[in-house]
Order: sequence, then structure tokens, then C-alpha cells
Amino acid sequence: MNKTKKIFTTLILVLISIVLVSCKNNQKELNLDVIKEEHRLSFNYLWEAANTNKESNGYGLVRDRYPGNPSLSSVAAVGFALAAIPAAVENGWISYEEGFERVDGTLDTLLKLERTEGFYYHFVNISTGLRSPGSEVSIIDTGLMLAGAIVAGEYFEGEVLDKVNEIYDDINWNFYINPNTNMFYMGYSPEHGFSGAWDHVSEQLILYVLAAGSKTYPTDRSMYYKMKDISNRSYTYHNQETDESFIYTYNGSLFQYQFSHAFVDFRNMVDLDLTNWFENSILATKAHYNYVIEESHKYKTYSENSWGLSAGDGPTGYLAFGGGPAKNNVHNGTITPYAALASINYLEKEAVNAANHYKEIEELWGEYGFKDSYNLGPNDDSYNPIIASVTPWYASDYIGIDKGITFLMIENYFSKIIWNNFMKNENVINGLEVLGFN
Repeated sequence: MNKTKKIFTTLILVLISIVLVSCKNNQKELNLDVIKEEHRLSFNYLWEAANTNKESNGYGLVRDRYPGNPSLSSVAAVGFALAAIPAAVENGWISYEEGFERVDGTLDTLLKLERTEGFYYHFVNISTGLRSPGSEVSIIDTGLMLAGAIVAGEYFEGEVLDKVNEIYDDINWNFYINPNTNMFYMGYSPEHGFSGAWDHVSEQLILYVLAAGSKTYPTDRSMYYKMKDISNRSYTYHNQETDESFIYTYNGSLFQYQFSHAFVDFRNMVDLDLTNWFENSILATKAHYNYVIEESHKYKTYSENSWGLSAGDGPTGYLAFGGGPAKNNVHNGTITPYAALASINYLEKEAVNAANHYKEIEELWGEYGFKDSYNLGPNDDSYNPIIASVTPWYASDYIGIDKGITFLMIENYFSKIIWNNFMKNENVINGLEVLGFN
């Protein structure tokens, strides 16, 4: 029996070695220069587009966008920045001491910000830390901020991790649950109460892990499986040609297959229904890629090397652009480069080719790498006369969460440091066990 076990173990190790060699060879064949440059410049945004005044009430808060709206900070962008700092230390871009100081001070700021049952406002003033007028108390932005803080806490340990745990323990996850439906609400504001529902798979998968792993306000697995049951019945796409099925999101925006995955390493896990969310995102991203190519006869921007429909700026304003399959997707020729680049762990070659293509577009590139989006207009002006009248169009801003997801997904591609630190957190481990992941 021991001999059989040894032979089996040896075979597994050989197979792993073959896969690793194959991945390395593939990376050698691909030109990763642009990916590496975007990776570094995305971190520069998260590091430099922040409040660095240590005497300020907003020290460490990160701008929602640059150069536009200099007073606004996004709490989710702060989380992405916190997660990026350990990687920057390991990459030699900043010192350990610099990283520790920024993380420690940022956590002090977060502990002082106004909260509702532990949840943070989506947008706050970058100088004062006060709520931006009309901003909602956001469960998803709180979750993404906490996820980034966990990565930093596990890396720096000690007092930093203690502060992260203080933030975590203050979050009353049950406050955000609709007792009548046993699902998370989507939004809350003191003026208008709760609104919406996370009643389908989207970017919020990480919330179930964090909530179930809480030491102070834990949830059980029922909410996750109810949401998943609805998604299985109403949001499942079956590819007749490949006989593959996957669960898709409501509007098909690519960020919805990425945000939770930047932190939770779903690659080798299945839940009680044997769903592998990493494989699900691969299939969804492939379908999205093919959708853009199929729609390329409508818009000049779309091609096999110019893809990625996601939330971002556009010629008519900020929209959640999306591809198929979806219940209700909107697209008008606007491509968000970050969406393709952040898919590098799903479609490696296609993401790298897209990065190299985007770099050839002079108007898209600047001090922090790729700007948020661009739109070259319709192939036939009569198809979309409104867009035809305002294109070609190129975004002037970089957006914090978009630079953030780009950095984190590329860092996982190169080093897996974000995944590794997040996944060793005891609350996260417990949350995954409660949900039945194996």
C-alpha cells in the first residue's frame, strides 16, 4: 500500500513539474513587457494618488480617480492599495519600513472613519475622511477594503493584524441581511434605508466568505446557497458545442468575474455542489471574448486584441458595460483595457496580446499606464448616431479600483502573493469551511 502511495505521489509531482515548465515556457514566448510596465505603473497610482499627509484625518486614503475629482476617495481603492503594498515590498519598489508605515497609518485612519454597524461609506473626502454627500454605506466596498487589509495584515503581522481584526470584528454582517429573503441587500443609506439584493452571482462572492468567517457576527452557509440556487436556475449558460456550462452575471461586466477572485484563490476548490468558481470565470471570460469578436462588425474598437466590456468611463458617462451572456448587458463600443488585463489568469495569451495592442494607442497611455477606456465609434454611423457624434473618444482619467484590480490580478499571475496572504488568514479559512468549500 505504501509503495502504491509513493508511486502515486511521484506521478503527481512529475505532472506538476511538467505543468510548471510548460507555464514558464509559455511566459517566455509571450512578450510581457507591457504587462510588466502596466503592473508597476498601476502600483504607482495606488501609492502616489493617496493622501500622504500624516497629520491629515485622511492619511492613506486613495483617490477614486485622477486627475479628475481630487477630493474623492474610494474605500475599495484603499483596500486594493493595502493589498498591493506587500507585493511592492517584495518587488523591491518600496522598503519594508515604507510599506509598514503606510499600512499602519492607513488602518489608523480607517479605524477613525464614520461607520454604520461596522460598514464604511463607499466614497469619503480624501482630506477629512468624512462621508461624500449622498454616498451609500456599501457592503461590497467594505468587503473589498477588508480583503485588502487582511492581505496587508497577514504580511506585516503583529499590531497591523490586530488593527485589521478590530475592523473585521466591528462589522455586523447580519445587519445587511434581508430577514425576509435571507440575502444580502445591495445598498443602504441612512436617508433611504436598504435597497436592492445580491440575489445572483456577481462580484460579491467574497462577502459570503468574510461573513461566514467572522468571529463576532458570523453567518451560516444558507445565504450563499440560496443566492447560488437562484443563479443556477436563472443565470446558467450551456455551450452546446463544448457541452460546458457556467453561471453568468446580470449585466456581463468583466469586473464581476474578477474582484472576489483577486483575493480568494478559487483555483483548486469546489463547494458542496462541486462548483469551481475559477473555472466558471474562465468559461465566462472566454464567452465574453467571443461575444466582443462577434459584435466587432458594429464597433471599430472591438477586435480579437481589443476586448473587455466592464464598468468604466465612456463618451456618454460612467456605465457598467457588459458582454454576453447576460440578462441585460449594455455596450456602445467602449472598451476598458483593465478588464482584459485583469483576465490574465483566465485567458493569458489574449490578455497579453490586448495589452500590447493598447500600448500602440498613444492617447490611451500616460503616467500611470493605461487610462480607463476608449471608443473609436460605430462602423456605420447610422447604427449609433449619438456615439458616432462624440467619437473617437479617449478617457482622460485613471480610476482607482480599475488600476487596483489590474495590479492585483497581474501580481497573482507573477507571484500569487495576494492569494497566498489572503488564504492563510484564519477567518478566511473558517469562512470557506463554513460554506463547504473543499
